[in-house]
Amino acid sequence: MKNIFLLSLTFLFLQTLNAQVSLSAGTGFLRGFQSEKTFFGVHGGFELPRNNDVTIYGRIGQYFAQNEDNSSTTVVTGNDLTTIPYQLQVNYFSSFNYTTLEGGTRYYIGNDYDNGFSGYGGSNFLLAFNSIKRDYEKTDITGVYEWENNYNTSDGEEDGRIISFALGVQGGVKYTIPGTGTVYFDISAQYNIAGVPNNVTAQNTNLYSPLFFIFNVGFRKDLY
Repeated sequence: MKNIFLLSLTFLFLQTLNAQVSLSAGTGFLRGFQSEKTFFGVHGGFELPRNNDVTIYGRIGQYFAQNEDNSSTTVVTGNDLTTIPYQLQVNYFSSFNYTTLEGGTRYYIGNDYDNGFSGYGGSNFLLAFNSIKRDYEKTDITGVYEWENNYNTSDGEEDGRIISFALGVQGGVKYTIPGTGTVYFDISAQYNIAGVPNNVTAQNTNLYSPLFFIFNVGFRKDLY
């Protein structure tokens, strides 16, 4: 699904090479409504005007991993029945990140898309790809046994991922500096209408939030 979305954005971008198009890049952060974690990241994208006041855009964002505040505990099992003790309890922390692919329509109010100060807003859709990894402690909860060479975790407790499809709205402001480019700031609210975890690790994370907000600031260069 991620590859199909990227191919679609690439195809759309190639179709605009003979028209006016803008490239943008910047930084920002993503905040989940339920996860209480802030994910800092970077983004890049393009914007294609349909007229002076309406554009379509695509954006790719990478928001870097954060760890859970509190550790969790799982049971590991010996490689064979002669392992003593046969089972141990081990603490771990989960980490979680976001890769986002979004697109939508923007409507500009005030000045035009490429002129002066103006506000903008519109609807969008977004694909989110979350990677979930577990960082296990080297010893069991008693601190006595080093377990990694002689014990295995349960099936489904390897690294996981979640793929989500979200719909949202976006609003922002921009200022175009003649002959230089455009600085912008925008906020979007996204709600996942479908999220698919692939294993137990992904299902049990506390950092997933169906509702999240993205705050971005950056610079846009218009190409003609």
